[in-house]
Amino acid sequence: MKKILIFTALLSLLTSCNKWLEIAPKSEIASNILFESEQGFKDALMGSYLLMTSQNTYGFESTVGFVDNLGQQYYNSGTSNPFYYVMLYQYDQSSVISRKDNIWSTNYNVISNLNNIIENIDLKKNILNPVHYAFIKGECLGLRAFLHFDLFRLFGYGNLVNDPGSLTKVVMPYVTRYTKQITPHITVSAFIDSLKNDLDKAEKLLAPYDSLELKATQTVVPNGDQFYNNRNLRFNYYAVKALQARLYLWIGDYDNAILAANEVITKGRSNLVSFHSGNINDPTPKNKDYTFSTEHIFAVNIQGQYDIIWPYIRRYASDGINTNYNKLFHNGTVADNLFEIKTKPQMSLSDYRYKELYNKVSTTEYLLLKFTYVDQSLYKDKMPLIKLPEMYYILSEAYNEKGNQATAIDYLNTVRINRGIASSFNLATTLTKDGVRAEIETEYRKEFISEGQLFYYYKRLGKTSIAGTSKVMDNTVYVLPLPQNEIEMGGR
Repeated sequence: MKKILIFTALLSLLTSCNKWLEIAPKSEIASNILFESEQGFKDALMGSYLLMTSQNTYGFESTVGFVDNLGQQYYNSGTSNPFYYVMLYQYDQSSVISRKDNIWSTNYNVISNLNNIIENIDLKKNILNPVHYAFIKGECLGLRAFLHFDLFRLFGYGNLVNDPGSLTKVVMPYVTRYTKQITPHITVSAFIDSLKNDLDKAEKLLAPYDSLELKATQTVVPNGDQFYNNRNLRFNYYAVKALQARLYLWIGDYDNAILAANEVITKGRSNLVSFHSGNINDPTPKNKDYTFSTEHIFAVNIQGQYDIIWPYIRRYASDGINTNYNKLFHNGTVADNLFEIKTKPQMSLSDYRYKELYNKVSTTEYLLLKFTYVDQSLYKDKMPLIKLPEMYYILSEAYNEKGNQATAIDYLNTVRINRGIASSFNLATTLTKDGVRAEIETEYRKEFISEGQLFYYYKRLGKTSIAGTSKVMDNTVYVLPLPQNEIEMGGR
């Protein structure tokens, strides 16, 4: 409870968010009390963001922990590591079951709270300033799509471009009502349509107030309580466009993926995000921006993030002497090969991701610094969920699949230059389609360490073999089993 209260204080909403936490959201009477004022809707929305910071989901398991271990982002150090069976894809092990089921239940809990807000906001529209109505409902719809899509990326189907038959498979529920009744499972196609529908509605609500359109209309956003500050820590308009790009790429709709991602890298870069300025090279540790926070299109603020992650990234156990069996790290040889340190040392040594984000304690053991603790850091406690480079990777992949390799390569080179790699090391314009694909995969492996995105990349493409495991990757690996109670009660 203390961590939650501290976090809400940072948002200048301590008192009101405390009220949200003390009033049980599942109670109809509590909802009536909460939603009797504009402030109540704000509190409820912030309560949903707080739930997303749980260690069961984006605070750890959906990012650094469970999902990144599925993507083989770390060295498998043996049976003593708590993620050993995760990396072996042994989904019947109790430690694996609890982690995946907690992601499911936590995300659907947040979705339930969002549905409560969405249902009540239309009933109480008359008490809300139209701008607040648009922001709050737009964010709720966008977040509902975001959470559902991440659940789908774990428990649903990938490789839809090459296996369109999966579109007719019954997958999981898309919950749009605040109710105790069981929501039936629907097909992949219907699930995707629901995602599109929520995102389209969110886009329409947020665009007049949360994009460059705001400057054109000169709309005044009432923000005396600073509720709309730090928009990249909320599901803003450009997060909607970025998620649309992510979704369209998943289903192989390259034209719409290009349109959505392009809006983010053009208008969004004028209004919300910018490439990292290079301060990661600052000799003063507290000034280093290890997660490239200026590039966060959507992130969550994890209060006490260091306390959560530190046990998994330190070299020794808490006594400072014994082996840390929880450790998640990179094998030095694998890391050097990934960054081409032997063949292109000058290029690799200038790449921020190699130069600044590893603590090379031995030739075989590279510790990860992306979420390291730095006293008085200016950039701590931020977990990126959608970042600017992903939009460039989406554009690169979409253009590559459409046969425009030159444009695809340009987008990759833009990211590489903004990671400190000199233009003299730009990727050659003569790369083939397969060559571009290989470079995109390399970028995903470098860029998204500890962010929980690599497994989804492999799954989306249906890759049968991936770095870090000899396991043959297919739907028995990529499609995680639903929680047992969902199978029993959900009618699947």
